[in-house]
Amino acid sequence: MLGRLTPIVCAAILIVVPTMGKSETIELLAAASTTEAVTALVGDIQQRLNIRVRPTFAASSTLAKHIAAGAPAHLYLSANTAWTTYLQELNLIAPDGRIDLLGNRLVLLGRSTNSTSNFELADLSQALGGERLIMADPDHVPAGRYGRQALKSLDLWKAVKGRAVFGASVRNTLALLARGQGRFAIAYETDGRVYGSLQQQAIFPKSSHDPIIYPLALITEHSNDAARKVFRFMRSNDARNIFQNFGFTSPPSPR
Repeated sequence: MLGRLTPIVCAAILIVVPTMGKSETIELLAAASTTEAVTALVGDIQQRLNIRVRPTFAASSTLAKHIAAGAPAHLYLSANTAWTTYLQELNLIAPDGRIDLLGNRLVLLGRSTNSTSNFELADLSQALGGERLIMADPDHVPAGRYGRQALKSLDLWKAVKGRAVFGASVRNTLALLARGQGRFAIAYETDGRVYGSLQQQAIFPKSSHDPIIYPLALITEHSNDAARKVFRFMRSNDARNIFQNFGFTSPPSPR
């Protein structure tokens, strides 16, 4: 039968078949604190949806600025609402393409060798002594903003800000502490699980900082069918179970 096909039909087959085999890669720009969870999720998406997703991890502020500057991105997962709103105000997010996806907790971490039982946040300044408090940059990084809010709320900021060292992202913050710099670090509860050498010292009260919300956004310019499928899957129960396995919570209810 194939031998009877006209040259025109054969040419069409040669053109169409390779095109059908191609699939677009979905670019997901995600907050550094989601690295392990999103990496696991990407594998699940590939298996279930047969869609390739390429994640890029960095501070939410850095990623938002890259998107605003025209970097290719289909989806953006931020560690706070402000940077998502920033992109929304630039009309870069699809009208129906923003949801509050995850929640988290803000904690104080120390190296296991220096851990203190029954630690009280009120004693932070005294416990630091002459050592450093490591935290993400509060002027740019969500974890740092939450941390500064919490310290101010607890009347600790003035006492410790002179001993604070700021990292470029929350993961950079923990890497510094794990390498022996500083005595304590402020990070998300999920991040504390990444380093076996670090131990949680205390949880900051929810009332001491803005709710920790991770919005997921669909970028208007690239809101194609594959991107929307990934967007919907990341809201599914299957995806939620993966995030919960890594310590993320449901987003907090509005105050």
